[in-house]
Amino acid sequence: METSYYLTCRSLTYAQKVSRSLSAARLRNIVVRTPQHMSREGCGYAVRVSAGVLSDALNVLARDNIPPKRVYRAVPSGGFEEVPW
Repeated sequence: METSYYLTCRSLTYAQKVSRSLSAARLRNIVVRTPQHMSREGCGYAVRVSAGVLSDALNVLARDNIPPKRVYRAVPSGGFEEVPW
């Protein structure tokens, strides 16, 4: 199973904007509620992508000037760890 990454967003509207940008670039993604312990500063939504598209996704978002607040990786133990980007 491929690792999932979560791109946290400041609002549902922003997460939807991120998702549309990634979809336009043909990168698979899904808007999800941010798990409680990941939602610092009220980030209630995230866009989930697979490890295989993370680099491309971050490049697309940088190009479109809509960066995520933070990036987290799902770890095998069931938790999450922040990933510097």
